[in-house]
Amino acid sequence: MTGRLVIVSGTGTSIGKTHVSEALLRAANRALPRVLGIKPVETGLEEAHLSDSERLERASSFHVEQTGYLFGPPVSPHLAARESGQIIELEAIQSMVELARQNADLTLVELAGGLFTPLSESLLNIDVVRSLGADFVLIVAPDRLGVLHDVLAAARGARAKGVAFDAIVLVAPELSDASTSRNCSELSLFIDHCPIYEVPRASVTDLAHHPVLIQLARDVAGPS
Repeated sequence: MTGRLVIVSGTGTSIGKTHVSEALLRAANRALPRVLGIKPVETGLEEAHLSDSERLERASSFHVEQTGYLFGPPVSPHLAARESGQIIELEAIQSMVELARQNADLTLVELAGGLFTPLSESLLNIDVVRSLGADFVLIVAPDRLGVLHDVLAAARGARAKGVAFDAIVLVAPELSDASTSRNCSELSLFIDHCPIYEVPRASVTDLAHHPVLIQLARDVAGPS
């Protein structure tokens, strides 16, 4: 069995991708019995109390052996790999995802950093997205000043690479500003080909039960 493949990326790092992914996995598990979250590339482990991979594993309904590229320093993946004498290879990521999908109804793949974060001198996250042929591509961004530029730049850059977004999630920031809660309507003036979801700051459990996440989980799960 090879179920749905969902890719979660974003406009940058430390913007709430893992938090949203955890909630999405828990919400999707109400409709699908076997949901799985993996992160093939992760940095910053030396500073993490709990790694993103471990957080995704806790939110999954079943588990596989995590075999991703894991690095201690909180730097770009291509730098972390270079400093450890490794090369992050597209074929290895493809194999990880293919193996994980074998017994899943839905596999969520969270990418490290932003959509155009480099994994090596010749490989960007967008190249991974394009190669995997996901059923659903989700972009996460903070609902704060500057997000219009960041999302529009990511959308246009992705389109040039032949990748389209299926949904955008705007996450309420820790400190709101004058643009917070207005960015969704403004983005819709420029992006009319995919839905934009606004989610509040909340615990993973509360977010998984929020109506917006429940609707997003239905969309991600696809036709019943």
